[in-house]
Amino acid sequence: MKQTVKELANETTTSSSGISTVQGKEWLDFIMKTAEKKMYFQQFAYVANVAKGNKDLAVPIATTNVSFTSISTESTERTLTEVTNLNTVTFTPATSKLGAAISKDVVQTSQVDVIKFVREQIAYDAALKIDTAFATAIAAASSPAATLYGGDATTTGTLTEGDVITTDLVAKAQRYLKANGWVSEPDRPFVLFIPAVAEEAFLKDSQFTNAAEYGTNEVVMNGEIGKYIGIRIIVTEQCTAATNWGSGSLAGHVCFLVKSKVAYGIAYREQPSLDFEYKKDEATYYVYLDMAYQCKTLQENAIVLIKVADA
Repeated sequence: MKQTVKELANETTTSSSGISTVQGKEWLDFIMKTAEKKMYFQQFAYVANVAKGNKDLAVPIATTNVSFTSISTESTERTLTEVTNLNTVTFTPATSKLGAAISKDVVQTSQVDVIKFVREQIAYDAALKIDTAFATAIAAASSPAATLYGGDATTTGTLTEGDVITTDLVAKAQRYLKANGWVSEPDRPFVLFIPAVAEEAFLKDSQFTNAAEYGTNEVVMNGEIGKYIGIRIIVTEQCTAATNWGSGSLAGHVCFLVKSKVAYGIAYREQPSLDFEYKKDEATYYVYLDMAYQCKTLQENAIVLIKVADA
């Protein structure tokens, strides 16, 4: 496999055979590994793939817990309970096509690895599009476990400066998840997504910094800054921002506390896939990234929305 852009460009001036060696598994693996590091929401999502030949995927969920009748009398028929708590969320992935064109002249005259730069940029943008879709779906939850506000506010219109995120607000949000029967588990923990401005508020809070410590063998997830009362804290700028709260000019964000692998998910009909070609008549390299996906909420009562001022 050609290792440098210069070697690649030299071969493709007379033949396109060299291109086939870079469009295979090596590049796809690189794209996925690069993208995964930037997909903060997906690492805590329910992830599924639509079976080949199908347009949709129906994910079963339990709306409540069924109470089954127990009979203890000997030689007595048991009472059969009808199961009526099953519902489904249907995903219909949509195709997303990304592409870039690079002139051969640019490749040959550039002092940097242009093709490497482009593939990194296209991978980043693909990851950003998916992460944004997650945040948009969660923020639009119509029946969350609760919607909380900073300070003593009860709406976004009553938020004022200083109504920032606090550890007390996080503890309150956790109470609503637990009240709906959710518990934090090692493989499906409670996760709080916050923007960088909320991270700043936490880092100034000694109650958080004194508690946000890890054991020696704990895995730290992408974007994670610590744990508080067992909740993983993830910093991402995809949390929904606003500039018109309070009296009309207050900047703020929506933070999300969720039960991971349960609250929301993504279905792929096509995982992000890379292709590459060189068109002789145009003397241009083309890089393509295709994917088909949809992000949706699953159990909205496993979501708490926290709306706070930035400062």
